[in-house]
Amino acid sequence: MPEICFYEPWTYQLALPEKFEQILEETKKKRISYEADHCSQYNTRTQGKSAKLHPPTLSAVLKLIAMQEQKEPDAGAAGIQNVENSIRYFCMEYPLDEEVCVMTYNFRNGRFCGIRKKKDPDGGDTTKMPGVLKGGSTGEEYLAMLAFASIVSKSRYYDDEFHACYEELKRALKKGLVQLVLKMSFLCCDNLYQRVTAGTKDAIPFDCNQFFNGRLKDSFLSFDLNSGIYAPNACIIGSFKVLGAQKGKNNATIAELKVAYKGCFTCPSVEEERIPMLPENYIASQEVEEILEMVTHTPARLFMMTGEAGTGKTTDARMLAQILGLPYYVFTCGPGTDELELLASTVPNMETKKRTLPQLPDFQDLQMDPASALYVLSGTYEDGISEGEAFHKLLSLAFEKGYESARKEKDFFLKESEIIKACRRPSVLEIQEPSMIEKPGTLTRLNSLFDDGAVTDLINGEKIRRDPNTIIIMTTNLDYVGCGNFNQSVLSRMSLIQPKQELTEEEMKQRITARTGYADENVLRFMISVVKKIHAYLKEEDLQDGVCGYRELENWVLTFRAIKDIRRAAQIAVLSKAAMDPEEQEHLMKTYIEPYYSKQE
Repeated sequence: MPEICFYEPWTYQLALPEKFEQILEETKKKRISYEADHCSQYNTRTQGKSAKLHPPTLSAVLKLIAMQEQKEPDAGAAGIQNVENSIRYFCMEYPLDEEVCVMTYNFRNGRFCGIRKKKDPDGGDTTKMPGVLKGGSTGEEYLAMLAFASIVSKSRYYDDEFHACYEELKRALKKGLVQLVLKMSFLCCDNLYQRVTAGTKDAIPFDCNQFFNGRLKDSFLSFDLNSGIYAPNACIIGSFKVLGAQKGKNNATIAELKVAYKGCFTCPSVEEERIPMLPENYIASQEVEEILEMVTHTPARLFMMTGEAGTGKTTDARMLAQILGLPYYVFTCGPGTDELELLASTVPNMETKKRTLPQLPDFQDLQMDPASALYVLSGTYEDGISEGEAFHKLLSLAFEKGYESARKEKDFFLKESEIIKACRRPSVLEIQEPSMIEKPGTLTRLNSLFDDGAVTDLINGEKIRRDPNTIIIMTTNLDYVGCGNFNQSVLSRMSLIQPKQELTEEEMKQRITARTGYADENVLRFMISVVKKIHAYLKEEDLQDGVCGYRELENWVLTFRAIKDIRRAAQIAVLSKAAMDPEEQEHLMKTYIEPYYSKQE
C-alpha cells in the first residue's frame, strides 16, 4: 500500500495527545492493535491485519470535536461552498496555538489552498502553509479537513463507518469509557489511513505534488479573501472570521459603480459611441461585481456566464462595459461558425470605385483628323495614319485601359470580425452562444488570443495580439437543444465560470419598471407570476421548442401598454413563444392566465 506524506514513519513516532498516552498506560496497550474489531472495514489484509494509532490524526479528530463544542471564542469553523446543489470547496479555519489555518479543499483535484494567519483582532500577519515534513507541519490540519469531509452528509466522500466511529468516540470521551475510546480511536485512524492511501477511484483524492520547497503551493491572495471566491455559504461548525460568509450583491446601481471604478480604463474618443447606455438606476448583479473586482485587482480578462435565456447574461456584459466606460462588441456564434469566421472573412467588393477614363473622340473627329483622334488615348501623334487604322487602334487602347482599371479594382476585401476589432483596443467583447458551434475544436482557434502575449495570424498575414485590457465574456446556455460541450482547453483559460441564476420576482419587477416605465405593481406581480409558472412548466414537461423568461415578460408589458388587452398581449408576446402547438397555448392560457380574471370577476 503506497505511503504519502501524512503517513511517513516519523509521523507515527510523534507524541500522542496526552489523553491517549494516559489511556494506553492504563490499559497496558500499545499504539498498534491486531484485534480485528479495531480495524476498519477497508482494511482488507487477510494476514497480519493491524491498526495503528496515528498522532496527527488523533490530534485532528480531537480538535474537530472541540470545534463542534465551541467552548472557546477562537474554537475554529468548518463549512462548505455549495454551488447548484454540489459542493465546490470544503472550508475550514483550524486553530493552532497562536495561529489559525485558513484553508479550502477541492476534492475534484485533491488540492488544498490556504494560509496561516496570526490570531490578532487587528488583522494578523499571514504566511504560507507549511508542507508535511519534520520541522514543518505534522499534517494535522490537512487531516482535520479530510476527517471533516468524511462526516458531511452531502459530501461525495462521506463515510458511514468513520462518521459512526467519530460520534461514538465523542460519546465515549464524555462518559470516560476508556476501552471504547481506544477502540474508536483505532478505527478512526485506520479508516482514514485506508481511504487516503487506497490508490483506487474511491480513495479520498490527494495531490502528492502540491507541496514545494516545504510549502503548500496554493495560497490565498488578499483579493481571494475579500472577494468571497473561496468563502463558504453553508457554515456547519462554528463561525468563520477570515473567510467569512460568502458575500452577496451590494445592490449598487450602474451610476454608483461608475463612480467607484472611474479611471480604471480609458476609451478612445472615436469608440465612445459604442459604450452602452442602459438606465443608470439598473442594479448590478453579483456576477458583474465579481468581474469588476477581478479586472481591477488581477490580470484576469476571460470569463464565462452560463444560464437560460433571459437571465441577464448579455445585460451583464453591456453593464460591465458601461461601468468601465469601454466600447462594447458582440459576436454571435451559430452551428456553421468556422475558424475563419471567428477572425476575419473575405467578402465581395460591392462598392466599385468610379473610374475616370479619358474622353473618347467622336466619329466626326476620327474622320477629320485620325492622328489627333488617336493621340487622345495613345499620347502619340502618328502623322499620316489612315482612318481605318486609327479606329482599330482606338478600340484596342480603350479595351486595354478598361481591363487595366478593372484589374486594379479588388473583387474581394478582408472584413475583420467583431472579435478582432475588440482585441485591437481596450473593450468588452461578448461572444454569444459559443456552444452552438457544431464543428469540434473551432473555438480552440481563439486560444492564441486568449493567452497573454500570444499572437494569431489573419489570412492576409497580419499578426494580431490581444490588447491586455480587452475583457472577453462568453455567454451561453449549455442546456438548450443544439448546444454542445466545450473543449477543455477553452474552459481552462476562463478566469471565472459563473452560472447565472434566474432573476427573482423583485429583480424582474425593478428591471421592467426601469425599462418600460410601467409601475402598476398588482399587474406586474401577476405577469411575473405567470411567466415564472410557465417557465417552470416548460422545464417540468421537458418542452424544448419554446422559451418563457424575462424577455417575454418585457414584451408582454410593452404589448399590453400598446394594445390595452392583457389576454391578447399574453397570447402574442408570451404563449406564442412558449409553445408552437396551438392546443398547448390554449392549455397555458386556461391554466395560468384565465384563473386570474375569474377571481377578479
